[in-house]
Formats: sequence, structure tokens, C-alpha cells
Amino acid sequence: MRKTLLLYANPCFDARFNAGISRLYQIFSRQYGFNIDIIEEEFLKEHMPDDNEKTILVIAGGDGTLHRAINAIPPENIEKYLFGIMPGGTANEFAKSLGLSLIFEEAASVIASKKSVFKGKLGILNKHNRFATGFLYGISCHVLRETPEQAKFYFGSYAYPLPGLFAITNYQDFIRNFRVNSKKFTTAYLLINNASLISKNIPVNEIKGEDKNLFSFVYLHSCATFRDLTRLAIKNQIRNNVLEDPALFYDQKHSLKLSFDGELEFMLDGEFYKMPSPLEFEHSDYEISIIV
Repeated sequence: MRKTLLLYANPCFDARFNAGISRLYQIFSRQYGFNIDIIEEEFLKEHMPDDNEKTILVIAGGDGTLHRAINAIPPENIEKYLFGIMPGGTANEFAKSLGLSLIFEEAASVIASKKSVFKGKLGILNKHNRFATGFLYGISCHVLRETPEQAKFYFGSYAYPLPGLFAITNYQDFIRNFRVNSKKFTTAYLLINNASLISKNIPVNEIKGEDKNLFSFVYLHSCATFRDLTRLAIKNQIRNNVLEDPALFYDQKHSLKLSFDGELEFMLDGEFYKMPSPLEFEHSDYEISIIV
């Protein structure tokens, strides 16, 4: 009996990968013998997976597509799915954090083989918004929003450097006062990451002490100069001790309560939100299972 595979795809996936949905159908159906059901968010909200065997749910898209899926699924059903990731976004940070292939056929082959499964905790913001990768505030968030979608489509991550250079000239505009737990600080760049910092192109040897059960908490000191920002950009490119740079603060936390004045815009797993203070970050009681 042919096993059914559920496919939840970003609308841009088909165009980005030159009839990507049809290509997935050919690979999964003809090559590996699966039936394929293409689904939407409403299906995930209402579907009750089989308790006896995990349902394979393929996410064809980037971090935002995965974010929409895990927030559509009722939390008690998260553990009933076996997730396969077909990286099809701009950054694909969650896929990178797990070392998943960004090559189309290789990623599909990994999902079909189901040789290994990674289990990890999802983050949860204010007991409502679940997230896989992380939270971003400030100058980088602005660059990601302002970069044209067409540029992202054609150039991927290479679309960001030019908008980034323009944003650096207005660095002071993004500086805000924050409190995390009992720590006060001022910054124009804040990252609270649930996935491994490998997703940020941080070398493995630099994060060898990273605990994947904790949130990574990183911010850029507000006194950072243009020279500091340039040095960090170069270090990131040559993958050289970014987290040890004096312009950055890095720590890991079980949970965080982030306080600030008014409302701020931030990005969660590639999706933009505007929310008031405070924001509480915890881990969900439910694990997510990913084919790796």
C-alpha cells in the first residue's frame, strides 16, 4: 500500500524551482512510491493525524513557510507529524541549522529515505506564537523587510548587502532600550535564536559549547562604530570568532522576558510582527521531529 505524504508549499516555491511542485511529485511519487496530497493551512488546522504512525508533512519553502505551518497545527498534534524540509526560501536558516542539503534532489532523497530524525523543542512567544528558528529586532530586521521581493527571488541572500550598507548609515535610528530578565541594555540589533547559530553562518568550532536546549541571546552594543560594524561583517564573511568580538554580547538562556517601551516591529521565523512589551520566550512542551 502506497503511503501518503502531505505537501505544504510556499506559493513562490513552484516558480522559484521551475515547476517545483511537479518536480516533487515526480520524485516522491514515481521514484519513491508515495501518494501526495497538496494541502493548505486550513487543512493543518483541522486534520487529525493517525496516532499510530507519524504523518509525513513536507514543508516546501523557507523559514516563514515552516512558521505558518507550525502555528496552524494545534499544539497537541505537532508530535504526530514527521516533518520533511525542502528548503525554498531566501535564508533557509532552520534547514541550515540542521545541516540539511539546499540541493533540490538531495533534500527530497533525505525526506524519502527517513534514515534519521532530529527532535527539538519549538520556541513559544507569549504562550501563543510558536517558532522554530528565532526572533530578530533592529537594523537587520529593517533590511530584510525593505529588500524588494523580486531581488530576494532572483538573488537570494545576495540581495541584502546593498540595503544593508544604506541601513548602517542610519544605525542610530534603530537603537532602543531593553531589559532581558534583570539585564538592561541598549542596542540596534537583537537576536534570540532557538535553532543552532550555525544558521547564522557561525563556524561550528566557535559554538562548540552551544546548548541546543537553550535560547541563544545575542545583541550588538549601541556604542558600536562604523568600524566595528565593518569588522564584524568581514569576520562573518571569513568565519572568524564573531561571537568573541567586543562589539557583541552573547549568552544562552532557558527562558527570557524582554521589556521595552511602546511597540516594536520584529521578525519571527521570517514573518513580521508588531507587538507591545513585554515579550516572554519559553520552550513549548511539544517536540518537533525533522527528517535529517
